[in-house]
Order: sequence, then C-alpha cells, then structure tokens
Amino acid sequence: MRFARIGFFRMGRLFATACFCFLALLVAAFFLTSRASPLAALPKAAPRALAIDVVAQPLAPLGGRSASDQQSYGKLEWIGGLKLSSDEPAFGGFSGLAFLDREHFVAISDRGSVLSAKLALKDGRPVAITDASMRMLPGIGAELPQWRRDSEGLALKDGQAFVSFEGDTRVTRYSMQGNALLRLEGRLPLNAEIEAANQANRGLEAIATIPDSSPYAGGFVLLSEKPQDGKIVGWIVGSGAPKRFSLPQSGELLASDAAFTQQGDLIILERNFSLLGGLEVQLRQIDAKDFRAGDMTRSDLLFRANLGDGIDNMEALDIQPMGEGDSLVTLMSDDNFNFIQDTILLQFRLPAQP
Repeated sequence: MRFARIGFFRMGRLFATACFCFLALLVAAFFLTSRASPLAALPKAAPRALAIDVVAQPLAPLGGRSASDQQSYGKLEWIGGLKLSSDEPAFGGFSGLAFLDREHFVAISDRGSVLSAKLALKDGRPVAITDASMRMLPGIGAELPQWRRDSEGLALKDGQAFVSFEGDTRVTRYSMQGNALLRLEGRLPLNAEIEAANQANRGLEAIATIPDSSPYAGGFVLLSEKPQDGKIVGWIVGSGAPKRFSLPQSGELLASDAAFTQQGDLIILERNFSLLGGLEVQLRQIDAKDFRAGDMTRSDLLFRANLGDGIDNMEALDIQPMGEGDSLVTLMSDDNFNFIQDTILLQFRLPAQP
C-alpha cells in the first residue's frame, strides 16, 4: 500500500504538471497571437464590401439660423449638412475622412471598418449619400482585439491611403481602386519617440498629407491626442528623419484631426467634453509661413461651436480646394455607436485669406 500511495501521488503530480504545461502553452499561444503583427498574422486583401443603405436627412444651418440669416460661423461660411443613419450595425464611429473628388469619399471608423460612398449634391449642397458600402480595413479582422483596430486618422497620397492607429501605434499603407481600400501594403516607419509618446487611448489621432507647396512636401503630419506640458504635439514624417513640432494647447481641447489647404496652411480640428462645459469643437489654422518643426506659437481661430449650435462629436476633417483660393471644409462626427449621439456631416467654405 505504501508503494501504491507513492505511485498514486507521483502520478497525480505528473498529471498536475501536464495540465499546468498545457495551460501555459494555451496562454503563450493566446499572447503571441494577440500581439502578432497584423502584417504577418492576418490576410492582406480586403474582405468583400457590403452594400448598405444610408438615410440622409438635410440639416438646417447651425444654431437654428434660417436661410435668410447670416450664414457665417467664425471665418467659415455654411454650405450644408446631413444627419446620417443606417441599419448596418458597423455604420458609425467615424474618425477619419478623405474625399477623392467633390463627391466620392472614404471614411474610417474606430473599429477598423471603412465606408466608401458618394455624396450627392444639389446646387453645390449635400443632399444624399449613394453607392455606399462597408468593409473591414484590409488586414484587419473582427477577431482582432479592439485596441489593435482603433483606426483614427486617414490621409490619401499618390493613389494610396494611410491610416493612423491608437492603441497599437502604427501607420499602415493601403493600395486603392477608386474609393475602395484594396490591400494592406506596409507601414510608415515611426521612431521610438513617436511610439513612446502615443500609448493606449491617447495615441496617434490624426494624419495629414503635406501638400507640394510646403518645404516638407512628400511627407505627412501626425498628431497625438495626448498633450505634453500644455502643448499639442506632432511629427513631420515620411520626408527624412521624423521632426517634432508643438503648438500651445487651447484650454482643455484635444487634437482630433488635421488637414492642409492647397496653400499649405495646417488646419487642426480640436474637441473636448466635460460635465460642466459640455462639448466644445473648434478649428485652428497655422499659416503655411509659420508651419515648421519645433515650437510654433501662432495660430488663428477659424470656428468654434458647442452642443447648443447643433454639432455633435466632430472627429473627422477633410479639406479640398474650391478655386480662387477658397477651401471646402468637411467635418464628420463620431457617434460612439450609441443612440444619444448622431452621425452628421457638415460642409463649409473657407474663403481665401487676404
């Protein structure tokens, strides 16, 4: 019996050891799978697009103004707006926006999905959304943890799309056909400073293509949502070694998106929400002559609004030339996939500055 008991306990220990090793292998496999690079672990081609219907309800001018009232908001002039909705569950959460022309556009959500659609116009004002479809970003699967598919910024350059991510800090590059993102092609190189400064939910919030009129032509601007020492911080990348720049923070507002005018002026979309102050949204402009690496101090306020004006959580920005130096400014909101917020699209004219 003594030997039997020893054998029994020895077998028990062996069984427990085997179970422990098996569980350790499962944990290790899960960890390695969840941390693996999307470039290596996931398919690179985009999944098939799903055609969706988008209901577009025209919006009155902000602040309850009538058509006969003054249509200026700061330095912007009202063009029109739409409240958007769809029965597709993936519709919403839009954080990045880019137009290929006056009508065709792409928008990305912070869950890694892409909306490709056409903005129908009447007399130059938005009236409907047509030819809409949604798909996941190439190389991104719904099984990927949310923190690794938190796509925030979108920029177009030379027929390719560039997307910045929070959480798993990276900028990915995609080939395009029309306004569809087809294939994951690679990543934009980032240095250790950029990766260290952008962690978790306060990471890379915006990416903007630098126009040919700038001394930094050929590159991009990246903006962090996380301020440092009372400053909005960003980097010029893609044209030589990354170069850091900063701009004084405006109150408690945080960078949400950015885009350049054709003349090389950088426009930054900022927002903040607090229980006491509610929602605030503004646009600031850094003139082309003042845009540079290092500390910048000068900026002009273009637009400021709050919930009382009829805005929502405006998080996406795109700018297009309109001729004679004017710019078309388009804003899109992130509804956070909840029923108390809306997806709205607003368009303004930014007249040429004297």
